[in-house]
Amino acid sequence: MTGSSKLKKPLLYALIISVIFGALLGIVVVLLDTWGWFEVRVILTTLVIAVASVCGLACDVSRTPAGSNVLPKSGIVLTAMTAALMLVGIWCDVDSEGYWKCTAVAATFGVATVQVSLLSIAKLAGRFRWVYFIGCQIIYGLAILIATVILFEINSEPLWRFLAAHSIVAAAVSLVIPILHRIGKTEANRGELLMPVDQRNIESIDKQIALLQKQITQLKQLRIKISGESEAILEA
Repeated sequence: MTGSSKLKKPLLYALIISVIFGALLGIVVVLLDTWGWFEVRVILTTLVIAVASVCGLACDVSRTPAGSNVLPKSGIVLTAMTAALMLVGIWCDVDSEGYWKCTAVAATFGVATVQVSLLSIAKLAGRFRWVYFIGCQIIYGLAILIATVILFEINSEPLWRFLAAHSIVAAAVSLVIPILHRIGKTEANRGELLMPVDQRNIESIDKQIALLQKQITQLKQLRIKISGESEAILEA
């Protein structure tokens, strides 16, 4: 009925299993006091899987019934790539600075894409839509700045201050957009402001209605056919 993608259930199960397994392992390690690199790697693995599952679910929620869904798909791809790089690095003991820099950059753009995808859930009224457009530029601009700092190992106090100010602006935009969504829903034309989940539910309901109407038409035709045959027998 919700029109969810095939990834939703696996991601949800992965999140639940990783959280439960990580919690149980943490309890066992604390009680037995057996901290070691293997236990740390297992806990890091469950943490990576849990975070990746949350990001994947966030992208899935932002899908719309129609359209290419470039942002959600890109977010899922970047999330999967980052998780794979981190797991390989953790378990293979990768000691390459370039490898971890690439992983950090992929994670940075993955988080930015997931954030933009989540903000796209908010359907803004016409006079507010520019805020989302500007917000996307601010968020991806922040990601580019962070990636630049990581790749080139820039250590400049003015840059750190600018980065902090940029982060505050990005956080403020992320808070303002949902508020503008709520304001827009109070307007007369609410049909255009439906969230993706509601759109998928309505689309699924419409499909069920069309199917039922088709079945009703077939039953009516069958009824007419049976009635016609019965009348023909009686006349004979």
